[in-house]
Amino acid sequence: MNARKTWFALVMAAVLMLGAVALMETAPKEPLYLTLEELARFDGQEGRPAYVAIDGVIYDMSESDLWKGGAHNGQQAGKDLSQEILELSPHGLTTLTRVPEVGRLVVEMTAEELAQFDGQEGRPAYVAIDGIIYDMSESDLWKGGAHNGQQAGRDLSREILELSPHGLSTLTRVPVVGRLILELSVEELAGFDGQEGRKAYIAANGSIYDVSDHPAWAGGKHAGFQAGADITQALQDSPHGDSVLEGAQKVGLLLP
Repeated sequence: MNARKTWFALVMAAVLMLGAVALMETAPKEPLYLTLEELARFDGQEGRPAYVAIDGVIYDMSESDLWKGGAHNGQQAGKDLSQEILELSPHGLTTLTRVPEVGRLVVEMTAEELAQFDGQEGRPAYVAIDGIIYDMSESDLWKGGAHNGQQAGRDLSREILELSPHGLSTLTRVPVVGRLILELSVEELAGFDGQEGRKAYIAANGSIYDVSDHPAWAGGKHAGFQAGADITQALQDSPHGDSVLEGAQKVGLLLP
């Protein structure tokens, strides 16, 4: 009897373990939010994934037999192919039911640009939370671009994440349309040096990138350079060029 109980316990443990692994494998991944510039990196060449955008949705064609090498019928992955698929293709969206959606195509906005989308006088109602811009225009809770005393066209991260009892839960029903980016002077950029828990930002060619979690920038340092600086000239002199920025998230613009 003891042997049977032991055997049963081992079987149940194995079943539970397999179930846990299955859940991990099927757990939904966080969606990607890519600009057109960022999408271009996923062209299906040299082992890179093959992504295409159609009507704002990004699809992964990497495993599709029709997109070998990231190309199909003269079209290259890494682009917005909305017109080609929706207007010119005889199949339309029907063939996309067999490929996974991985994210949304978004635009970048500064706080000043976001302010224009206040939901007033027929304008869309956009709000930013934790760097992501959501379109509240069709939400019944945001009639006239306002909700609970808050006006659209603003960064409401603190109000939603810290003060609201609902947090991000209500945002699952509204579309993502953009990403809020910072505008920093050289002096302000210097404060993001990756030291003592601070974020590690670098600037290149007028754009600011977050390298806080980049393996090449551990501790905010790389090849003798410290984060918090404009490294445009260093990249031009480097044999690797801009390739060292791969995997780094663009978070802002460097003010002149």
